[in-house]
Amino acid sequence: MKNREIRSIIDQELKDIQLSNRLKDQIRSRAAARRPCRLWKGIAASIAVVMLGGSMVYGGYYILNSVQVNEETLPELDAMEAVQIRPLQTTPDQYGMLQKDFRDYRSVKEELGIRLLDSSLCGNHPYMRCRVRTDGTDFAIVTVENFIIGDIEQISFIEEEQRYSYERGIEYASPITLTADLILSELQLEQGWQTDYLGMYRFVEAYTSRQGYRVNVVEDTIHGKQPYNYVSQKIVVFVADGVRYTLKGRVSLETIKEIVDTMQ
Repeated sequence: MKNREIRSIIDQELKDIQLSNRLKDQIRSRAAARRPCRLWKGIAASIAVVMLGGSMVYGGYYILNSVQVNEETLPELDAMEAVQIRPLQTTPDQYGMLQKDFRDYRSVKEELGIRLLDSSLCGNHPYMRCRVRTDGTDFAIVTVENFIIGDIEQISFIEEEQRYSYERGIEYASPITLTADLILSELQLEQGWQTDYLGMYRFVEAYTSRQGYRVNVVEDTIHGKQPYNYVSQKIVVFVADGVRYTLKGRVSLETIKEIVDTMQ
């Protein structure tokens, strides 16, 4: 069945189901977190939660909170949990979302009033770009660009593009970005939070870190012959204290594992 036909069916199902405004917002939030080509699947998952009810939630928890690479479900991680944070001190946008930028990771944790994992490799540098995005009720996403810069050199900010440029080092071909996904409500916990990597990605391995985290490793791929000195982007995903963390950067597999071992 073609995607267009599937969308038509789901559109009709949505018309037939009476949803509360809050649940409609949940569907929109879940769909917005996915790539456009996955929109219909995000809506379908939300419909399934509505129709199945609480009796089926526990059995489907792993599926709803799984990590997938091109629709292959990866080995199970530790369970996400609902956590508490302080309200983000900023004005909602036109969609009711709250977003705020910070100069460093410590300021993020202080404002949210929550302990999040950090790394001794982070160091004291001025190149971090931190952002928190939340609906204030059900979920929050913390993103820290340039979390670890390693031996990256010649870092400078490009004002017109709002990003940093840099020269690759020997061990680090790019800085490391950190993302923390926080579930804030029992409703969001029941609905789950699936993560999809689509296209030029492959699953590398699953392992247990020094701290006991169950970790999935993904990397990007390219067609044809690899360029000289090419380093694939490694993506590691794990859950600690109910929060899902993602670290990504162009480093060796050994280096990204060493970084995970410093997260505490």
